Amino acid sequence: MQHHFSKILTALFLGTAVLIMGCTKTQAPKQVDAKAKLPIQQKLIDAVTTLPKSSILYYEDGLNITGLGINCRGYTAEYGNTYYWNAIEKMTGIHVDIHWKDEVNYTDTVATTLLSGVDNMPDIINVVDFGIMELAKDNTIIMLDDYLDLIPNIEQAVGKERMDKWKQSDGHIYTIPSIVNVPGAKTVMLRQDWLNKLGMKVPENWSDWLDFWRAVRDTDLNGNGNPSDEIPFACQLGANGEHCLLPLLNAFGIRPTNDCQFCILDNGSYTFIYEHPNYRAFLTMMQTLYKEKLIDQNFDSRPQDALFEEMNANRVASTYTWAEICRTSAQTLRDRNIAGALWHALPPIKGPQGHQMTPERTMVNNVWCLTGAAKKSGKVEDILAFFNWCFGREGIELYNYGIENVSYKKVNDIPVLFPEIVSNGFTDYRLAGCQLESFGGLTEKNLFMQCLFMGKRTYQMDELSQEFYNGIAIVNEGFFYSEPRTLQTDAYQMYRPRLITNGVCKLRNAAIKGEISIDDFFSEYEKLKKEGLQLVIDKCKDSKLYARQL
Repeated sequence: MQHHFSKILTALFLGTAVLIMGCTKTQAPKQVDAKAKLPIQQKLIDAVTTLPKSSILYYEDGLNITGLGINCRGYTAEYGNTYYWNAIEKMTGIHVDIHWKDEVNYTDTVATTLLSGVDNMPDIINVVDFGIMELAKDNTIIMLDDYLDLIPNIEQAVGKERMDKWKQSDGHIYTIPSIVNVPGAKTVMLRQDWLNKLGMKVPENWSDWLDFWRAVRDTDLNGNGNPSDEIPFACQLGANGEHCLLPLLNAFGIRPTNDCQFCILDNGSYTFIYEHPNYRAFLTMMQTLYKEKLIDQNFDSRPQDALFEEMNANRVASTYTWAEICRTSAQTLRDRNIAGALWHALPPIKGPQGHQMTPERTMVNNVWCLTGAAKKSGKVEDILAFFNWCFGREGIELYNYGIENVSYKKVNDIPVLFPEIVSNGFTDYRLAGCQLESFGGLTEKNLFMQCLFMGKRTYQMDELSQEFYNGIAIVNEGFFYSEPRTLQTDAYQMYRPRLITNGVCKLRNAAIKGEISIDDFFSEYEKLKKEGLQLVIDKCKDSKLYARQL
């Protein structure tokens, strides 16, 4: 293990920002004192004694599984604060003994654990994304390809169309995933009240969008006397400048990675988006839209918070962001006495050639790796049987809903959470120990929607919440695609800051602003390929994750 340790340590520190947990962006609860539990939390803990043994999996002599993981965002993961672990032990005879560490300095903990030697490692470990392949080289963690027959529930939950999210760059499987079966997250939205003022219909095609944006540009819709401060289509910048104009890329048939730098072409090859046959048309159109002041003039410098500020300041006509903002921004505007303010959730923008698509949320996150220590002790099969149980019906209901007749009941065989646990959204639900994201599992859409909308049915929601619901669950259905992963190769890590963030991204921005021609952009891009970008692509070709399918 010492041979690769320096690489492992480097990778671990590089990956601090991308810890692979099942943690979603939903609100996290505060830590709860074990002596001051919520009533529903204590009810669940007390009810564990009434649970029957599982008829599917039970160890009469017991089984102990040790682990090292992240107690992300302060969830109550310890035995004394949640029903979950005791319920698992009561139902299966399995005691799960996880050494929980905070996110801060977690990579230090992993590095220290690696130094102790394989024999001293726990059975399962949560590692960062950049460390998985290095750990696999040393047999610190084991490949699971030969054990898939033991985890059919997990394989089915991932599904064939999402296998690339489960596999690593060598095409093999090393992790137990956490899955959120809720594809919706972000949506296109526009100000319905402004559309009404213009007397226009909801845009259905590219020509309609151009008409709407031009009308916004030429009209003082916010009534402040300044006819030029409205933003027809506002954009959001990514952390490093790479994530730019995503919904408009989609409108040109380009399905990029999350950083909007790579894509998979129709022939199955993985490459830069700049190699896409539609990219020149996209860039040319963006230059035109920018010149006409139809897209955000600060598209290359507006972070998410600044986008929200512009929306709440009554200056944005349309955008693409989290579906929840349909509700929160409209409410903010109404609180500022802008009567009738309404963000209307829409399907993806349909481009000039009829392309219409949007990325689904990352629904498969790689969490637990089985260690060489587990293999040496002969526990691999039993551990995988346990995880397979977690992804079966008993495990799914325990993870998502708690204990029947204590935190939920079944109506027409569908679990429905009691108001006591869901009326405060995710907060009390998570404090009670449900959906323990630090451990992970399969999150059902039914559960997600019950918590998100506090147990209300659509007919009970106000119009702002209905738009939120439409954005996350209705209007984008049928338009989703699974985002390819950015392959974190050594070449990518080496060249990204200079040749991508401060290279091709800067050139793209200059071309859109008309500071350089479209031809100049591609000419300069070819020069960057010779300086190292071509090596990034060549290294990606070595990956078996996106091997070309002939």
